[in-house]
Amino acid sequence: MNDLITISSSALPDVGTRVIGFRGVEAISKPYEIEIFVSLEGSEGDEVDFADAIGAKAKLIIDRTDDKLPPFIFAGVLAGIDLLHAVEGRSLVRVVLVPRLRLLGLSKHSRIFTKMSVPDVIEAILSDNGFSGDDYELRLGSYETEEHICQYRESDLDFISRWMEREGIYYYFLHSEDGEKLILADDKTYEEDALGMPIRYFPQLGQDQSAGASFRSFIARHRTLPSAIKLKDYDYARPNLALSGSASVSSTGAGEVSLYGERFFTPSAGERLAKLRAEELLAREVVYHAEGSRSHIRPGSKFDLEDHPRPALNTTYLAIAVHHFGNQAAGFSAFKKFLDFEHDDVYFCELDAIPAKVQFRAESSTHWPRIFGFENGIVDGSADSEYAQIDDQGRYSVKFKFDETNLKDGRASTFVRMMQPHGGGIEGFHFPLRKGTEVLFSFLGGDPDRPVISGVTPNALTPSPVTSGNHTLNVIQTGGRNRFELDDRNGQQRVTLSTPHENSYIRMGYPNARHQLIAYTNRNTIVNAGEDFDLRVGQVQGSGIWDALIKNHWKTHVEAGGVALGVVTAPGDPEAGTYALVAEQNISLTADKGNYSLNVTKGAWVTNVEQDTTWTIKTGNTKIDTQAGTTQLLSKKKVTVDSTDNAMDIHAKNKIFINSTTGQIEIKTDTADVKIDGKSNVHIESHGPMTIKSVGELTQESKQKWYARSWGDFVKLNFSMGVGFTIGMTSDTKIGIFNENLIGGKMELTLAMKAAISMAINIECAMGLTVKNKIGPAEIIYRNASIKNCNLWFKNSVGPKVESSIMRLQRAGVHIALA
Repeated sequence: MNDLITISSSALPDVGTRVIGFRGVEAISKPYEIEIFVSLEGSEGDEVDFADAIGAKAKLIIDRTDDKLPPFIFAGVLAGIDLLHAVEGRSLVRVVLVPRLRLLGLSKHSRIFTKMSVPDVIEAILSDNGFSGDDYELRLGSYETEEHICQYRESDLDFISRWMEREGIYYYFLHSEDGEKLILADDKTYEEDALGMPIRYFPQLGQDQSAGASFRSFIARHRTLPSAIKLKDYDYARPNLALSGSASVSSTGAGEVSLYGERFFTPSAGERLAKLRAEELLAREVVYHAEGSRSHIRPGSKFDLEDHPRPALNTTYLAIAVHHFGNQAAGFSAFKKFLDFEHDDVYFCELDAIPAKVQFRAESSTHWPRIFGFENGIVDGSADSEYAQIDDQGRYSVKFKFDETNLKDGRASTFVRMMQPHGGGIEGFHFPLRKGTEVLFSFLGGDPDRPVISGVTPNALTPSPVTSGNHTLNVIQTGGRNRFELDDRNGQQRVTLSTPHENSYIRMGYPNARHQLIAYTNRNTIVNAGEDFDLRVGQVQGSGIWDALIKNHWKTHVEAGGVALGVVTAPGDPEAGTYALVAEQNISLTADKGNYSLNVTKGAWVTNVEQDTTWTIKTGNTKIDTQAGTTQLLSKKKVTVDSTDNAMDIHAKNKIFINSTTGQIEIKTDTADVKIDGKSNVHIESHGPMTIKSVGELTQESKQKWYARSWGDFVKLNFSMGVGFTIGMTSDTKIGIFNENLIGGKMELTLAMKAAISMAINIECAMGLTVKNKIGPAEIIYRNASIKNCNLWFKNSVGPKVESSIMRLQRAGVHIALA
């Protein structure tokens, strides 16, 4: 007698292996499990190595000889073997047949997949577990690339299952002599009925089997659904973008499902996910349950029902789950108490189905892992750089410590944000992290796919800047050794801000070398105050020293406004009130625009210069104003006052005194006139000989009397030509001792009032002397003088009488004789 149900496996002997019965369940998007009870007989059965049998391929076959149906095959691998009982040369063994996919549930991994679509991730997992292209088939549409997908402490089966459930991907298996084949689909690409025949509905009572392979019962179960699905999310890269999606579920539904954080980044993706969730619910709105002896019904395949008294039920269905039962336990009474079979039929099934017109979606039943604590990792980057490698949003590539992959150089994650203690529209706080820095991650909503850097943790390679050796310090230090240090030692509090570049630092607080505030750098320094800048020394203690040491130049430039430097006195301090400006070389004060003013309100202004002094005024005037006291200009050598382009004026309300103790006084003009103008008397006195010399014409003019006096014994006038005297009123010539006119030309004096010549010198005239009075009477007075001349006359052109005869005049002992 040939068995209708057989098992074939390299792990079991071909002889002496008989199937007593089986039971198991297949369902869409679930690995099947078939429990097979086997009797091993004879010595071959005793030699079976159960340990070696685990993982071996096997096939369970139902093949009836009384029909023309193809064999009904369950293929897979042996996942378990139990020895239940042994008696009289027989052993009762239970083996468990599962698909190879089921073995993926035995693993547990944590790893990151970046820049891959969900189908790509699934194929990568299958490939890692030994699946080839012949072992599975993808019947999928297109999917967007995911930046970051995390598998966290979960099996490969759970990992791909939860992502397939989320994305609306379902799977089932096809069985053949070659084994099982995994089919992944996301549309209504259901398998056709393997037998291609409708299944008759024929309710049976008792042992009536006249209907053959049919459904004895067909139950319809209806469930209430929510009315709608609403999803919302947030994308920090586009915070103003409203991310939402919604889908209607049932017009008669009660309530709605609203979910936040379903991880989508565009409105269209939100609508797609909402539609998938609605289809997931609708796939369970009406579920049909059938029981019968019809074989070859598999999850993922369709079948037609006929002969149901409700015509509406005679339609096409999709099997979503099938419970299989097989029984050929006749002759195995010794094992009966271990079997407990539910049905006596050689084959019997119980199945769940939905209308084939409904889109099936697997129920989101796989647990989505949550991380409610922290995980550690390191900052990563594409290059070995001493600087932080961040993107245009300040995010980091990281490497999670739990990540098993060998991805590196910035490919082990998407860019991850870092939490900061402060931020806002334009404000913020960020100390960039370098590659290799250890960090802690938290996860939004516990979702492994939404990490955030929560902070930095030190380790032996990246130690803390504060340890037991400097535990009183509070330190911020960058990778470039820029450092902000606050020392909290009692009585020695100090703040230091430093950078290694040119040894630059600012230190405040507890003193170094007597100083509570130090600003230092080896190179240049600039202090820029947009408005006022106040510097005060000694305001607290009442005294203080400002000591400025400049080894090179000191320049102060005031673009607008003035510079005021005030020094006040202090009792008991002999140096107080003193401003000393000392330069070993040059001192330069420049006012580009405006005035330069130096005021000494009390005391003297003393300037000592060992070499030359130069004052250059390019466009304006120079004024020395001594409001009280005397102005002296002293020079051991020559003093030169030179006006190269214009006149020079010397004004005094009182006396102007020019004195040369040993040398000459010379007033000279190269091309212009020399004028001495006195509003009152002009007195020119020489204690020695005095010479008045003119290369050209010499004119002496007086609007009143003109006196020429000489207290000596001789007056001499030398003229190479004529001399003319023109006198408007009275002309007095008063000559002491002797007067001799030796005039070769003409000497003419023209006066408005009175002209007097008083000279203590000799006047000689070698020619005739003419005195003309054109206005009034003329008078010539000679004292102790003689005039020697020929043809001497006096002419009065205005008076009533002209005398030209021989006459004798006597005036004050002077005789004038005319021949």
